[in-house]
Amino acid sequence: MKKVIAVAAITVLSSVVFRLQAAPAEIYLVRHAEKVSTADKDPELSACGLAQAQAMAALLPSTITRLYHSGYQRTQQTAEQIRLNQPTASIKAYDARDLAALAKAIQQQNSPVLVVGHSNTTPELIHLLSQLAPPHIGEQDYGVIYQLKQSAQGYQLFSFAISQPAICQAKII
Repeated sequence: MKKVIAVAAITVLSSVVFRLQAAPAEIYLVRHAEKVSTADKDPELSACGLAQAQAMAALLPSTITRLYHSGYQRTQQTAEQIRLNQPTASIKAYDARDLAALAKAIQQQNSPVLVVGHSNTTPELIHLLSQLAPPHIGEQDYGVIYQLKQSAQGYQLFSFAISQPAICQAKII
């Protein structure tokens, strides 16, 4: 009986270690930048949003090899602005209704990736990838970069906020 338990424990431990080694050491996730205020279901980025995406790009490492975005203009435009600082990265759309498939695709990568999502999909994806409690992202929260960094215990979650560009601060007054 002890032998069966030991073999089972080694098998489980080996699969966890293999999964961590096969997955990227760093995964970056952001909510799209600020969108234009409109009744349109697929709005573009605002001028402030373009500046926010550029500020996020400046904070990210240049080692990202794949950028994922949902099929919406605001996530695609955010990813395109970030890609300007990622010369070797490719861009790929994902289905925001199937985050499990995206998580599986990410876990098969072996280099840093970035996912541009939404206030409801980014926390869910963080949880799917790491099993950590997801952060709350409000409807007006823009410019936060979430980093899942691999460690011996699994992923750890870090977050970095951009300094809001001047064009965005002018609107606050």
